[in-house]
Amino acid sequence: MRRARPLLGTLVDIQASGTDAAPAIEAAFAVIAEVHRLMSFHEPDSDVSRINCSPAGVSLTVSAHTCAVLRFARQLSGMSRGRFDVCIGAEMVRAGLLPTPVGAVQPTLRASYLDLELLPGRQVKAVKSVWIDVGGVAKGYAVDCAIQVLRNYCLDSAVVNAGGDLRFFGVPQAVQIRDPSQPGSLYSLGMLEDCAVASSSGRYSERNIDALVDKDKHACLRWNQSISVIAPECMIADALTKVVRLCPEQAPKILEHFSAEAVCIGTEQHINQPDRRTNN
Repeated sequence: MRRARPLLGTLVDIQASGTDAAPAIEAAFAVIAEVHRLMSFHEPDSDVSRINCSPAGVSLTVSAHTCAVLRFARQLSGMSRGRFDVCIGAEMVRAGLLPTPVGAVQPTLRASYLDLELLPGRQVKAVKSVWIDVGGVAKGYAVDCAIQVLRNYCLDSAVVNAGGDLRFFGVPQAVQIRDPSQPGSLYSLGMLEDCAVASSSGRYSERNIDALVDKDKHACLRWNQSISVIAPECMIADALTKVVRLCPEQAPKILEHFSAEAVCIGTEQHINQPDRRTNN
């Protein structure tokens, strides 16, 4: 059984095989919708919007989902020396990629992840006014949540694909990635099983900039590279596609820490690019 719905700013496709496929897919979509509601930059009552509108120094309680994403993001920020950072809302708004949050206090200039405290009891406090955007990690997290739900049912296999962020279990899957410089060419990653794959490409964008922020320049970048990451979890794979681009010096060590691999296609330095190309 296969179903698709618009969520997470893309089309989410879920396939499941087994006696409980129908209720399993419905439950998986439900948890994805919940993560979407909590992590949305646009929804005024989301956890993200509540943080962005919260005055500096005021603590607020967030959901377990949001807490998990923020804690992972903070870990990755530390490992990448601040290159990966969810406190990029101001740069994204300035670039016209996100709308100005309604009712939010203007963020402090050069605010970073260090200005967002994660306290016990799912409490979050911004030391300075910040605008966060978790778009670089939340989609992968939602896919992981859906897979966790699907595993609770009597299924032989399942695949969740959220606009290029996918995770699957059961039957091995043939995974291919597109060459951004030659859209008619594909690179095969082989037959993979029980893992996650996330891809990010700048060449497909029609804008002069992409939703990738250089924290040193405090501006969005334009790039022509395609990066795919294979990892045990989709949240890890999703976030590491940005880490590989933003901090190539630290990327190999970070990839190794998370038992992940990266395939980079483009004009810049490649990390682990196997010769698996096929034509469609």
